[in-house]
Amino acid sequence: MYVVIRRYAAGAKAEEVARRVGEGLVPVLRDLPGFRAYYAFVGEDGRPVSVSIVTSRSTALAANERAREWVVANMADLVPDPPEVVMGTMLVDAATFGEEAAEKEQDGHSPAPWADSGI
Repeated sequence: MYVVIRRYAAGAKAEEVARRVGEGLVPVLRDLPGFRAYYAFVGEDGRPVSVSIVTSRSTALAANERAREWVVANMADLVPDPPEVVMGTMLVDAATFGEEAAEKEQDGHSPAPWADSGI
């Protein structure tokens, strides 16, 4: 597995970034062979961050290029500067996605339509 982390400049509106990314970028990335997961959040420093999990370096490079093109075309008003990008082979993988999804459903939380609970 391969990990790509993109860190953008601070100042973007998190809610709008999440909506656009969920509706537009996530479907683009899901179409890539070897795509496994995508996560986005705003760091404690206010900077948007995304993490992609893919099966290989070549898929990571393709995902990074598609993300770059999509952000330039669809979010230049929110994130005008290119991100810092870090990529590398995943060394440790531990998750409990199934249990978390069941707990959220029992608690009445319904995620956004582009969000899912596992790889």
